[in-house]
Amino acid sequence: MYFKSATAAVEYVKLQTEKQGYKVDYSEWFTKIACGGRYGRLRPSVGEYHSFIIELSKDNKKVNKCLSITLYGMDSGNFELVNYIN
Repeated sequence: MYFKSATAAVEYVKLQTEKQGYKVDYSEWFTKIACGGRYGRLRPSVGEYHSFIIELSKDNKKVNKCLSITLYGMDSGNFELVNYIN
């Protein structure tokens, strides 16, 4: 899927994950996504990937599943999104 901004891409992922009944931990989301985690920023440069893994919970219990998010900075200025729950 393609998005005009990296923020729009990750917000879409968060909404889709919550629709499936999972809850994303806000503090982990803030540390890894909003602050950019090990990359220092969310938005990848053109031709680069940024990958994030977020732990999930369901019914207020941690589950053995994680949300995997990969963003790719395209030449057009858009961002390609690949995400899945594993």
